[in-house]
Amino acid sequence: MTPEENGIMRDAFYFLRDHIDPPPVGTDECVTFWEQAAKDLGAVAATWKNHPLATGILIAVYDYLEWKCKQKAGGTA
Repeated sequence: MTPEENGIMRDAFYFLRDHIDPPPVGTDECVTFWEQAAKDLGAVAATWKNHPLATGILIAVYDYLEWKCKQKAGGTA
């Protein structure tokens, strides 16, 4: 891997680590969580100038966190 690819993967890892426990969908905490997550995600994406690897990885992480929120709320999707 290139140093750039290593950095992207590192930053995606840190983003996931820092947001790994989202609150259930429909809670007051959920709105606050997603507002901060969106800001943090945008900062990581900007760091890598929307590099396609960064964009793809971050979208996948974001989708995974959304799934976790739905699971906590009793969702099946």
